[in-house]
Amino acid sequence: MKTIQRSVIVGLIGGTLAIHGMLFWNSWHLARKGYADFTVFYTAGTIARLGLGHHLYDPALQYRVQHSFAAGVQIRNGPLPYLHPPFEALLFAPLSLLDFATAYVVWGALNLAMVALLFFLLRRHVLILDTVPPLLWLAIWLAFFPVFGCLFQGQDSILLLLLSALGFRALKRNADFLAGAWLALGTFKFQFMIPLVLLLVFWKRRRVGAGFAAAGFVLLLVSAGLVGWDGLFKYPVFVLRLVRGHGIGEVVPGLMPNLRGLLEGWSLNISYAGLSTVVIAASVALFVFAWWRGCALPPQHFNLQFSLAVIISVLIAWHTNAHDLSLLLLPMVLLADYSRSLLAGAPRRKWALLIPVAPILISPLWLVLWLGIGKVNVMAIPLLWWAWEVGKEISRVDSSAPHAGQRLVLLC
Repeated sequence: MKTIQRSVIVGLIGGTLAIHGMLFWNSWHLARKGYADFTVFYTAGTIARLGLGHHLYDPALQYRVQHSFAAGVQIRNGPLPYLHPPFEALLFAPLSLLDFATAYVVWGALNLAMVALLFFLLRRHVLILDTVPPLLWLAIWLAFFPVFGCLFQGQDSILLLLLSALGFRALKRNADFLAGAWLALGTFKFQFMIPLVLLLVFWKRRRVGAGFAAAGFVLLLVSAGLVGWDGLFKYPVFVLRLVRGHGIGEVVPGLMPNLRGLLEGWSLNISYAGLSTVVIAASVALFVFAWWRGCALPPQHFNLQFSLAVIISVLIAWHTNAHDLSLLLLPMVLLADYSRSLLAGAPRRKWALLIPVAPILISPLWLVLWLGIGKVNVMAIPLLWWAWEVGKEISRVDSSAPHAGQRLVLLC
C-alpha cells in the first residue's frame, strides 16, 4: 500500500513539475524581454551601481533605465516601480553588470540554490526531512506554485523564505538576538516580518526584538547612505501614492491571497475607507487570536507556535502576491513533521492540520484562479481555516500541560 501511495505522490509531483515546465517554456521569451518582475530589481540595481541612489524613487529615471533594456515591453506606459526599501537595491547592483537576460538566469539559479539550502538548514530540527532523499524534497518544493511563480518572475520571496528559515534555526538554538537580525534582513518585505517579530516578542522572546531593532538600524543607515535622508523620508510617500492610486506595481485585491484581498477583492458598494477599516480591524483580531493561542505554549512545541506566526503574518500583510506564499513552505514542513511524530495515534487531529492546506498545493487551481477568473483572493479561505486548526491544536497541547491556566496568567 505504501508503495502505491508513494507512486501516486511521485506521479502528482512529476505532473505538476511538467505543467510548470511547460508554462516556463512557453513564456520564457517574454520573461527575458523584461515582462518578468525581475525588471524591478535589475532597474534598482542599475541605479544603485551608477551612483544615482538619491533618485532611486524617481519614476522618470526608473522608466528610462527600464526602457534601456526592456524597450520591447508593450504593456507598460510607465515604469514597473521599485517599491522595496533602498538597501535591497545593493543586492542587485552586481547583477546589473550583466545583460538583463543573463542576470535573470543567474538570479533564478541563485533562487534554486536557496531552495536547496533549506533542506540542510532545517534537517537538524525537522526530522521528517530525513525520510526521503533531498532531491525529492527539492522536487516537492518546486511543485508548490508560489515557489514556481517566484522563480519565473525573478522575485525575492525565496530569499525571504531563506532568511525566515535562518531565523527559525537560530530560535531553535535559543540564539534569539541572532534570529532577530536574520528576520530584520527580510524587511525588504516588512509587511511580513513586522507582525512575525511582534508575535515572537509578545511570546516573551524579547531578544528577538532587540536583534531586529539593532540590525534594522544598520539597514536604515545603509539605506540613508544610498538615497540620502531626504530620499529615505520620501520613500513611504512614494509607496503610499502608488498604493492609493492603484497604479502600476500595485496588485489589485482580487489577486491578493490574504485577508485584505478576501475582503476587498469584490465589487462591493463600500467606500475604500470603510473597507480599509474593516480589513484593519479583522487583521488586528487575527493577530490577537495568534497571540492568545500561542502565548502559553510549552517550549517543546515551538514549531507549532512559529507555524501559526508565519501563517498569520501572511494573512494580515497589507500587500501580498501569490509568490509571497513561498513563505508557507516553513509551516508546511514544520506541521507535517509535527503530525508525523506526535499525532500518529490521533488521525483526526493529524488530518485537521494537513487538509486545510491542500487547496494551495494544487497548481491547476492557481492557474484557474489567476488566469481564468482573477480571484486568487479566495486562497485566503483555506489559509484562515489552516490558522484556525493550528490554533485549536495549540489549545489541545496547552490544555494537556500541567498548570496551563496559571502559566497563561504568568506569560500573557
